[in-house]
Amino acid sequence: MSANDDYILVLAPSLSLLSLAAILGVCWFVQRQQRFLLWLCSAFTLTAVSLGIRSLLPFELLNHHVVAVSALYLLGAWCLAMGFAERRNASTHPKLALLTSLITLVAVFYFTGINLYLPGRLHAFGLGIAVILLLPVSDVLRHERSKDWLDQTLLWSYVAYAVFTMLRPLLVSIFGPAGLGDAMHPNSAYWETTLISVTLYALLITVLLCAITIRATIDQLRDERDHDALTQILNRRAFHEAAKRRLADQRLYPMAVLAGDIDHFKRINDNWGHDRGDQVLQLVSSIFQRHVRSQDLVARFGGEEFVLLLTRIDLLGAERLAQRIRLELSSDNTTLPPGARLTISFGIAAITAPHQLAEALKEADGLLYSAKKSGRDRVYLPDRMYPDICFQNTVPQDSSAASHF
Repeated sequence: MSANDDYILVLAPSLSLLSLAAILGVCWFVQRQQRFLLWLCSAFTLTAVSLGIRSLLPFELLNHHVVAVSALYLLGAWCLAMGFAERRNASTHPKLALLTSLITLVAVFYFTGINLYLPGRLHAFGLGIAVILLLPVSDVLRHERSKDWLDQTLLWSYVAYAVFTMLRPLLVSIFGPAGLGDAMHPNSAYWETTLISVTLYALLITVLLCAITIRATIDQLRDERDHDALTQILNRRAFHEAAKRRLADQRLYPMAVLAGDIDHFKRINDNWGHDRGDQVLQLVSSIFQRHVRSQDLVARFGGEEFVLLLTRIDLLGAERLAQRIRLELSSDNTTLPPGARLTISFGIAAITAPHQLAEALKEADGLLYSAKKSGRDRVYLPDRMYPDICFQNTVPQDSSAASHF
């Protein structure tokens, strides 16, 4: 085997870590908001560099630089802990991590330059790395909410790696053919165990994080597909998909569908601009969302038209909710200029069977049209008599911007 082949073989674990770091870097580039990927990319890079230096330097020369190489490895461990902590919104307790690092480096220096004792150095170093890695785990376990199997696998593989790092010197001293006596030799049981465990864990965590990143990308694309970009509520297509699932659950009956339309919305855009119109749409959607429950649906069907699907409610209950929304919206004095009044009209229809959605939407839309025709700023229900007001008389005058409402 040539010298170049020897170098490639010795550096194979480091090169593997650098390759995995590159993969995490690409994942971060795709999902910029997931900063933990960048921390893990840094962790793998620093670990690869420190392992590469350790693999190439002779034992005698390594002893002169062992504190610097150990500091590089500790920094890589801290970056790994930072990535894990950021993924779970936990803290790495940086002051405690810094104190642990300093104590570990002092112990490494003592067992190398003052009292040469290799097992002591390895035990102190493994313990220091494990403590840094485990610092965020208590916060995660205390506030753990996720039951997702990917998140759970990531958590417990991380804990297992930290514990194994701490116990590795002890396990090798017990089960290794030469104990820790030849630990600094390139072919020793300790060094091979270290390289294998680091590489396998890096591979595992990269696979898990790539899976998490791909899933997050798919979820983001699905969310963008299903939600209106301006108001962040469901669009028409997503409403029908979600409504189909609600309608299939008999426990959610009776239901009601509300068709709402902002009154004189075109005049808002004409008089105060489309930016003000966008603010009105966002206000209306936020009010809708405050008044509904978790099983209810709120959607923007287009323009100024909104649809609500209310579960476990009769027509009278739906009317009361629509009236509360109407009154809250008309009392708002923050979105439009002084003197301008923001109103909305509703049509409501009942649903008692899964096949009635299309019919109910059509009925609610017809009632909404009647409410518009009869004066706007009102709620119409089926089977009621309402006064017939001339549609032309409901159009606001153009004498001033405020009089449009």
